[in-house]
Amino acid sequence: MEDFRCNLLIMGKTGTGKSTLLNYVCGDQLAKTGTGKPVTGEGLYDYRAIINGQEVMIFDSWGIEAGKVDRWKALIDNALQNHGVQKSMEDWFHSVIYCIQAGGGRVEDIDSEIIKKFLQEGYHLTIVLTKADQIDEDEEAQMKKTILKEIEGAVKAEKKGLLKVIPTCAEEKKTRSGVTKPFGKEDVQEAILSGWRETIIDRMPKHVIARMCEEIDSWGVAAKEALDEVAVSGIESENKATFSAIGKDAEEFMQVLQTEMLPEILKQAIESCHKANAALQKVFEANDIDLGEFPVFEPDALDKIWSFVKDFIKGYLLIPALIDIFKRHSESRILEQRMEMDDLVDYLCAKMKDEIAKQEKAITNTIAQSLQ
Repeated sequence: MEDFRCNLLIMGKTGTGKSTLLNYVCGDQLAKTGTGKPVTGEGLYDYRAIINGQEVMIFDSWGIEAGKVDRWKALIDNALQNHGVQKSMEDWFHSVIYCIQAGGGRVEDIDSEIIKKFLQEGYHLTIVLTKADQIDEDEEAQMKKTILKEIEGAVKAEKKGLLKVIPTCAEEKKTRSGVTKPFGKEDVQEAILSGWRETIIDRMPKHVIARMCEEIDSWGVAAKEALDEVAVSGIESENKATFSAIGKDAEEFMQVLQTEMLPEILKQAIESCHKANAALQKVFEANDIDLGEFPVFEPDALDKIWSFVKDFIKGYLLIPALIDIFKRHSESRILEQRMEMDDLVDYLCAKMKDEIAKQEKAITNTIAQSLQ
Protein backbone atom coordinates (compact mmCIF):
# COMPACT_ATOMS: atom_id res chain seq x y z
CA MET A 1 0.00 0.00 0.00
CA GLU A 2 1.37 3.40 -1.01
CA ASP A 3 2.35 5.62 1.92
CA PHE A 4 0.03 8.46 2.82
CA ARG A 5 1.70 11.85 2.49
CA CYS A 6 1.07 14.88 4.70
CA ASN A 7 0.30 18.16 2.90
CA LEU A 8 1.46 21.26 4.78
CA LEU A 9 0.43 24.81 3.85
CA ILE A 10 2.60 27.65 5.17
CA MET A 11 1.64 31.33 4.94
CA GLY A 12 2.67 34.72 6.26
CA LYS A 13 3.69 38.25 5.35
CA THR A 14 6.90 38.96 3.50
CA GLY A 15 9.86 39.11 5.87
CA THR A 16 8.39 36.93 8.61
CA GLY A 17 10.94 34.18 7.94
CA LYS A 18 8.82 31.45 6.37
CA SER A 19 11.62 30.06 4.24
CA THR A 20 14.10 30.09 7.12
CA LEU A 21 11.55 28.29 9.30
CA LEU A 22 11.05 25.62 6.63
CA ASN A 23 14.78 25.00 6.38
CA TYR A 24 15.03 24.76 10.17
CA VAL A 25 12.04 22.43 10.64
CA CYS A 26 12.93 20.17 7.70
CA GLY A 27 16.68 20.20 8.26
CA ASP A 28 17.35 20.94 4.60
CA GLN A 29 17.69 23.98 2.33
CA LEU A 30 14.31 23.66 0.66
CA ALA A 31 13.65 27.33 -0.03
CA LYS A 32 15.87 30.30 -0.70
CA THR A 33 16.26 32.81 2.11
CA GLY A 34 16.59 36.57 1.80
CA THR A 35 16.32 39.84 3.69
CA GLY A 36 13.35 42.18 3.38
CA LYS A 37 12.13 40.90 0.03
CA PRO A 38 9.88 38.09 -1.20
CA VAL A 39 11.89 34.93 -1.85
CA THR A 40 9.24 32.44 -3.01
CA GLY A 41 7.83 34.47 -5.87
CA GLU A 42 4.16 35.17 -6.56
CA GLY A 43 2.28 31.92 -6.36
CA LEU A 44 1.97 28.70 -4.37
CA TYR A 45 5.07 26.52 -4.56
CA ASP A 46 5.49 22.95 -3.35
CA TYR A 47 8.52 21.20 -1.88
CA ARG A 48 9.01 17.60 -0.83
CA ALA A 49 10.55 17.11 2.58
CA ILE A 50 10.98 14.49 5.30
CA ILE A 51 9.84 15.40 8.81
CA ASN A 52 10.50 12.79 11.49
CA GLY A 53 10.66 10.09 8.84
CA GLN A 54 7.41 11.09 7.18
CA GLU A 55 7.20 12.49 3.66
CA VAL A 56 5.60 15.93 3.64
CA MET A 57 4.52 18.01 0.66
CA ILE A 58 4.99 21.64 1.65
CA PHE A 59 2.87 24.27 -0.09
CA ASP A 60 4.64 27.58 0.41
CA SER A 61 2.68 30.73 -0.43
CA TRP A 62 4.42 33.88 -1.57
CA GLY A 63 4.61 36.47 1.20
CA ILE A 64 1.89 39.06 1.61
CA GLU A 65 3.09 42.45 0.40
CA ALA A 66 1.62 45.94 0.56
CA GLY A 67 -0.48 46.61 -2.53
CA LYS A 68 -0.94 42.93 -3.36
CA VAL A 69 -3.34 41.88 -0.59
CA ASP A 70 -6.31 41.30 -2.91
CA ARG A 71 -4.25 39.10 -5.23
CA TRP A 72 -2.92 37.14 -2.28
CA LYS A 73 -6.41 36.58 -0.88
CA ALA A 74 -7.56 35.37 -4.29
CA LEU A 75 -4.63 32.93 -4.31
CA ILE A 76 -5.64 31.53 -0.92
CA ASP A 77 -9.31 31.28 -1.89
CA ASN A 78 -8.32 29.32 -4.98
CA ALA A 79 -6.03 27.06 -2.93
CA LEU A 80 -8.83 26.35 -0.46
CA GLN A 81 -11.11 25.37 -3.32
CA ASN A 82 -8.53 23.14 -4.98
CA HIS A 83 -7.70 21.37 -1.71
CA GLY A 84 -11.16 21.56 -0.13
CA VAL A 85 -13.03 18.95 1.83
CA GLN A 86 -14.89 17.81 -1.30
CA LYS A 87 -11.58 16.56 -2.74
CA SER A 88 -9.96 13.21 -1.97
CA MET A 89 -8.32 13.09 1.46
CA GLU A 90 -4.90 12.78 -0.13
CA ASP A 91 -5.39 16.24 -1.73
CA TRP A 92 -6.38 18.14 1.44
CA PHE A 93 -4.21 20.55 3.37
CA HIS A 94 -3.62 18.39 6.44
CA SER A 95 -1.68 20.94 8.48
CA VAL A 96 -1.59 24.72 8.24
CA ILE A 97 1.07 27.11 9.57
CA TYR A 98 0.73 30.87 9.66
CA CYS A 99 3.87 32.87 10.44
CA ILE A 100 3.79 36.12 12.40
CA GLN A 101 6.98 37.92 13.38
CA ALA A 102 7.13 37.96 17.16
CA GLY A 103 8.84 41.33 17.38
CA GLY A 104 5.96 43.07 15.62
CA GLY A 105 3.81 43.21 18.75
CA ARG A 106 0.52 43.25 16.87
CA VAL A 107 -1.61 41.36 14.37
CA GLU A 108 -2.19 42.97 10.98
CA ASP A 109 -5.71 43.01 9.55
CA ILE A 110 -4.71 40.66 6.73
CA ASP A 111 -3.24 38.20 9.26
CA SER A 112 -6.47 38.22 11.22
CA GLU A 113 -8.62 37.82 8.12
CA ILE A 114 -6.72 34.84 6.71
CA ILE A 115 -6.39 33.03 10.06
CA LYS A 116 -10.09 33.55 10.72
CA LYS A 117 -10.92 32.11 7.28
CA PHE A 118 -9.01 28.90 7.98
CA LEU A 119 -10.49 28.53 11.46
CA GLN A 120 -13.99 28.93 9.99
CA GLU A 121 -13.15 26.21 7.47
CA GLY A 122 -12.39 23.89 10.40
CA TYR A 123 -8.64 23.59 9.89
CA HIS A 124 -6.20 22.84 12.69
CA LEU A 125 -3.91 25.85 12.45
CA THR A 126 -0.58 26.62 14.09
CA ILE A 127 0.53 30.23 14.44
CA VAL A 128 4.31 30.28 14.56
CA LEU A 129 5.86 33.33 16.19
CA THR A 130 9.07 33.65 14.18
CA LYS A 131 12.18 35.46 15.42
CA ALA A 132 10.95 34.97 18.99
CA ASP A 133 14.50 35.48 20.25
CA GLN A 134 13.83 39.20 19.79
CA ILE A 135 11.31 39.28 22.65
CA ASP A 136 11.33 38.16 26.27
CA GLU A 137 8.83 35.80 27.93
CA ASP A 138 6.53 38.61 29.10
CA GLU A 139 6.39 40.08 25.60
CA GLU A 140 5.74 36.62 24.20
CA ALA A 141 2.81 36.12 26.57
CA GLN A 142 1.44 39.53 25.63
CA MET A 143 1.77 38.70 21.94
CA LYS A 144 -0.28 35.56 22.42
CA LYS A 145 -2.95 37.54 24.30
CA THR A 146 -3.05 40.01 21.42
CA ILE A 147 -3.53 37.21 18.91
CA LEU A 148 -6.38 35.65 20.87
CA LYS A 149 -8.01 39.05 21.39
CA GLU A 150 -7.75 40.42 17.87
CA ILE A 151 -8.55 37.31 15.83
CA GLU A 152 -12.24 36.47 15.94
CA GLY A 153 -12.82 32.90 17.03
CA ALA A 154 -9.22 32.35 18.17
CA VAL A 155 -10.06 31.85 21.86
CA LYS A 156 -12.73 29.26 21.07
CA ALA A 157 -10.44 27.53 18.56
CA GLU A 158 -7.62 27.30 21.11
CA LYS A 159 -9.93 25.76 23.71
CA LYS A 160 -11.08 23.18 21.15
CA GLY A 161 -7.51 22.37 20.17
CA LEU A 162 -7.88 23.86 16.69
CA LEU A 163 -5.29 26.59 17.27
CA LYS A 164 -1.76 26.52 18.66
CA VAL A 165 0.73 29.37 19.12
CA ILE A 166 4.40 28.34 19.05
CA PRO A 167 7.41 30.69 19.48
CA THR A 168 10.48 29.84 17.42
CA CYS A 169 13.96 30.99 16.57
CA ALA A 170 15.13 29.32 13.37
CA GLU A 171 18.73 30.54 13.25
CA GLU A 172 21.72 30.63 15.54
CA LYS A 173 22.68 34.25 16.10
CA LYS A 174 25.69 35.91 17.67
CA THR A 175 24.89 38.89 19.83
CA ARG A 176 26.88 41.12 22.14
CA SER A 177 25.64 39.12 25.09
CA GLY A 178 26.44 35.73 23.60
CA VAL A 179 24.94 33.25 21.15
CA THR A 180 21.22 32.64 20.65
CA LYS A 181 20.48 29.02 19.89
CA PRO A 182 17.55 27.98 17.67
CA PHE A 183 14.45 26.69 19.45
CA GLY A 184 10.91 25.49 18.73
CA LYS A 185 11.74 22.92 16.05
CA GLU A 186 10.33 19.87 17.85
CA ASP A 187 7.17 21.75 18.88
CA VAL A 188 6.48 22.78 15.28
CA GLN A 189 7.17 19.28 13.96
CA GLU A 190 4.77 17.74 16.46
CA ALA A 191 2.15 20.39 15.67
CA ILE A 192 2.40 19.52 11.98
CA LEU A 193 1.91 15.80 12.60
CA SER A 194 -0.82 16.14 15.24
CA GLY A 195 -2.63 18.69 13.08
CA TRP A 196 -2.49 16.17 10.26
CA ARG A 197 -4.12 13.51 12.39
CA GLU A 198 -6.82 15.79 13.84
CA THR A 199 -7.67 17.25 10.44
CA ILE A 200 -8.34 13.79 9.03
CA ILE A 201 -10.54 12.85 11.98
CA ASP A 202 -12.54 16.08 11.95
CA ARG A 203 -12.93 16.54 8.21
CA MET A 204 -13.76 13.02 7.06
CA PRO A 205 -17.51 13.32 7.87
CA LYS A 206 -17.51 16.72 6.13
CA HIS A 207 -15.83 15.08 3.13
CA VAL A 208 -18.53 12.42 2.87
CA ILE A 209 -21.24 15.09 3.12
CA ALA A 210 -19.53 17.36 0.58
CA ARG A 211 -19.22 14.53 -1.94
CA MET A 212 -22.91 13.74 -1.48
CA CYS A 213 -23.86 17.39 -1.97
CA GLU A 214 -21.86 17.44 -5.20
CA GLU A 215 -23.94 14.52 -6.45
CA ILE A 216 -27.11 16.37 -5.44
CA ASP A 217 -25.96 19.47 -7.34
CA SER A 218 -25.30 17.34 -10.41
CA TRP A 219 -28.80 15.91 -10.16
CA GLY A 220 -30.23 19.42 -9.90
CA VAL A 221 -28.38 20.59 -13.02
CA ALA A 222 -29.50 17.52 -14.98
CA ALA A 223 -33.10 17.94 -13.80
CA LYS A 224 -33.21 21.55 -14.99
CA GLU A 225 -31.65 20.64 -18.34
CA ALA A 226 -34.28 17.95 -18.79
CA LEU A 227 -37.03 20.49 -18.07
CA ASP A 228 -35.80 22.62 -20.96
CA GLU A 229 -36.93 19.81 -23.27
CA VAL A 230 -40.37 19.46 -21.67
CA ALA A 231 -43.42 21.11 -23.15
CA VAL A 232 -44.93 23.39 -20.51
CA SER A 233 -48.44 24.75 -20.53
CA GLY A 234 -49.32 28.24 -19.43
CA ILE A 235 -52.15 26.73 -17.38
CA GLU A 236 -50.95 25.59 -13.97
CA SER A 237 -53.31 22.64 -13.62
CA GLU A 238 -52.00 21.11 -16.84
CA ASN A 239 -48.46 20.91 -15.43
CA LYS A 240 -49.24 18.70 -12.43
CA ALA A 241 -47.75 15.65 -14.11
CA THR A 242 -44.45 17.48 -14.65
CA PHE A 243 -44.29 18.60 -11.02
CA SER A 244 -45.01 15.03 -9.89
CA ALA A 245 -42.33 13.69 -12.24
CA ILE A 246 -39.74 16.03 -10.72
CA GLY A 247 -40.52 14.75 -7.23
CA LYS A 248 -40.51 11.12 -8.36
CA ASP A 249 -37.17 11.62 -10.07
CA ALA A 250 -35.76 13.09 -6.84
CA GLU A 251 -36.99 10.06 -4.89
CA GLU A 252 -35.39 7.67 -7.38
CA PHE A 253 -32.17 9.69 -7.26
CA MET A 254 -32.02 9.36 -3.47
CA GLN A 255 -32.31 5.59 -3.85
CA VAL A 256 -29.39 5.57 -6.30
CA LEU A 257 -27.43 7.88 -4.01
CA GLN A 258 -27.94 5.43 -1.16
CA THR A 259 -27.35 2.15 -2.94
CA GLU A 260 -24.74 3.02 -5.59
CA MET A 261 -23.02 6.37 -5.04
CA LEU A 262 -22.57 6.32 -1.26
CA PRO A 263 -20.89 2.90 -1.09
CA GLU A 264 -18.31 4.04 -3.64
CA ILE A 265 -17.68 7.32 -1.76
CA LEU A 266 -17.23 5.45 1.51
CA LYS A 267 -15.06 2.79 -0.11
CA GLN A 268 -12.64 5.50 -1.22
CA ALA A 269 -12.81 7.13 2.21
CA ILE A 270 -12.10 3.82 3.93
CA GLU A 271 -9.05 3.17 1.76
CA SER A 272 -7.70 6.67 2.46
CA CYS A 273 -8.30 6.27 6.20
CA HIS A 274 -6.39 2.99 6.27
CA LYS A 275 -3.46 4.52 4.39
CA ALA A 276 -3.40 7.56 6.67
CA ASN A 277 -3.73 5.40 9.77
CA ALA A 278 -0.79 3.22 8.73
CA ALA A 279 1.42 6.23 8.00
CA LEU A 280 0.50 7.97 11.24
CA GLN A 281 1.11 4.85 13.30
CA LYS A 282 4.58 4.51 11.82
CA VAL A 283 5.53 8.16 12.37
CA PHE A 284 4.09 8.56 15.84
CA GLU A 285 5.51 5.29 17.15
CA ALA A 286 8.95 6.10 15.70
CA ASN A 287 8.95 9.42 17.54
CA ASP A 288 7.38 8.12 20.76
CA ILE A 289 4.20 10.18 20.38
CA ASP A 290 0.86 8.89 21.63
CA LEU A 291 -1.35 8.41 18.58
CA GLY A 292 -4.52 7.80 20.56
CA GLU A 293 -7.77 6.64 19.01
CA PHE A 294 -7.83 6.98 15.23
CA PRO A 295 -11.19 6.39 13.55
CA VAL A 296 -11.29 3.89 10.70
CA PHE A 297 -14.43 3.34 8.65
CA GLU A 298 -15.84 -0.16 8.67
CA PRO A 299 -18.16 -1.41 5.91
CA ASP A 300 -20.94 -2.29 8.36
CA ALA A 301 -21.13 1.39 9.33
CA LEU A 302 -23.12 2.00 6.14
CA ASP A 303 -26.40 0.85 7.63
CA LYS A 304 -25.98 3.10 10.67
CA ILE A 305 -24.98 6.16 8.67
CA TRP A 306 -27.78 5.88 6.15
CA SER A 307 -30.68 4.67 8.24
CA PHE A 308 -31.98 8.23 8.05
CA VAL A 309 -32.43 8.04 4.26
CA LYS A 310 -35.68 6.10 4.39
CA ASP A 311 -37.14 8.56 6.89
CA PHE A 312 -35.93 11.41 4.74
CA ILE A 313 -37.68 10.06 1.66
CA LYS A 314 -40.90 9.57 3.63
CA GLY A 315 -40.73 12.95 5.32
CA TYR A 316 -39.59 15.25 2.55
CA LEU A 317 -40.46 13.71 -0.79
CA LEU A 318 -44.22 13.60 -0.38
CA ILE A 319 -45.23 14.65 -3.85
CA PRO A 320 -48.69 16.16 -3.14
CA ALA A 321 -47.28 18.34 -0.37
CA LEU A 322 -44.47 19.60 -2.57
CA ILE A 323 -46.89 20.44 -5.36
CA ASP A 324 -49.00 22.46 -2.92
CA ILE A 325 -45.93 24.42 -1.83
CA PHE A 326 -45.12 25.45 -5.37
CA LYS A 327 -48.64 26.33 -6.52
CA ARG A 328 -49.10 30.08 -6.60
CA HIS A 329 -52.20 32.15 -7.36
CA SER A 330 -50.62 34.30 -10.07
CA GLU A 331 -51.01 34.79 -13.79
CA SER A 332 -50.68 31.49 -15.62
CA ARG A 333 -47.74 32.07 -17.90
CA ILE A 334 -45.32 29.53 -19.31
CA LEU A 335 -42.31 31.47 -18.00
CA GLU A 336 -43.71 31.47 -14.47
CA GLN A 337 -44.43 27.76 -14.69
CA ARG A 338 -40.87 27.01 -15.81
CA MET A 339 -39.53 29.19 -13.01
CA GLU A 340 -41.67 27.28 -10.50
CA MET A 341 -40.33 23.99 -11.80
CA ASP A 342 -36.76 25.27 -11.40
CA ASP A 343 -37.70 26.43 -7.91
CA LEU A 344 -38.96 22.95 -7.12
CA VAL A 345 -35.63 21.44 -8.19
CA ASP A 346 -33.75 23.99 -6.05
CA TYR A 347 -36.05 23.27 -3.12
CA LEU A 348 -35.51 19.53 -3.37
CA CYS A 349 -31.72 19.99 -3.58
CA ALA A 350 -31.76 22.27 -0.54
CA LYS A 351 -33.88 19.87 1.51
CA MET A 352 -31.65 16.91 0.64
CA LYS A 353 -28.54 18.89 1.57
CA ASP A 354 -30.13 20.07 4.83
CA GLU A 355 -30.92 16.51 5.83
CA ILE A 356 -27.43 15.29 4.96
CA ALA A 357 -25.80 18.17 6.87
CA LYS A 358 -27.83 17.28 9.98
CA GLN A 359 -26.19 13.86 9.98
CA GLU A 360 -22.59 15.07 10.44
CA LYS A 361 -22.62 14.32 14.16
CA ALA A 362 -24.21 10.93 13.57
CA ILE A 363 -21.59 10.09 10.95
CA THR A 364 -18.83 11.15 13.34
CA ASN A 365 -20.28 8.97 16.11
CA THR A 366 -20.59 6.04 13.72
CA ILE A 367 -16.92 6.36 12.79
CA ALA A 368 -15.97 6.30 16.46
CA GLN A 369 -18.24 3.32 17.15
CA SER A 370 -16.59 1.37 14.35
CA LEU A 371 -13.47 1.18 16.50
CA GLN A 372 -15.24 -0.57 19.34
